[in-house]
Amino acid sequence: MDYKNGVSDGLTDTCIIRPLEEKDLDQVCAIEEKAFSMPWKREDFQGLIKDNDSEYYVVELAGRVVGTAGYTNQVGEGYINNVVIDEDYRGRGLAEALMRCVLDSGNREGIKDFTLEVRVSNAPAIKLYEKLGFKSVGIRKRFYEHPVEDAHVMWLYGSCEDKEC
Repeated sequence: MDYKNGVSDGLTDTCIIRPLEEKDLDQVCAIEEKAFSMPWKREDFQGLIKDNDSEYYVVELAGRVVGTAGYTNQVGEGYINNVVIDEDYRGRGLAEALMRCVLDSGNREGIKDFTLEVRVSNAPAIKLYEKLGFKSVGIRKRFYEHPVEDAHVMWLYGSCEDKEC
């Protein structure tokens, strides 16, 4: 399903959010390489595409993939294990649109609660997650490597209580 969500990128009228496909992997891996010190590999994303318990999406502008995010259903809870937007396209509302799509997708599958980890220094991401209703419930010491850093463990409980899940 394609989502035309009306987020302006300053260059085109809307972005498109759609399921991650094999054809997207070169672009997604390039974004990962630029964004993370320990990027996911092509095989990681290929596994998610095939995994019936995972839903991954890309955000596309003018035919170019500029970000990805998704979740894995772990015993009825959504584990958001990767969110990334190309650094050249950050600050345009794309991560929020992508995350709303991810949460809506999980809600349609009956998932009410979602969790994720985020670097304690990643203030823009923390602000976004809080805007979406996530709350920090603890710290995972030394969760990240290169550089070593703690992670906030964040949860969004009852994300579809006012919807039919």
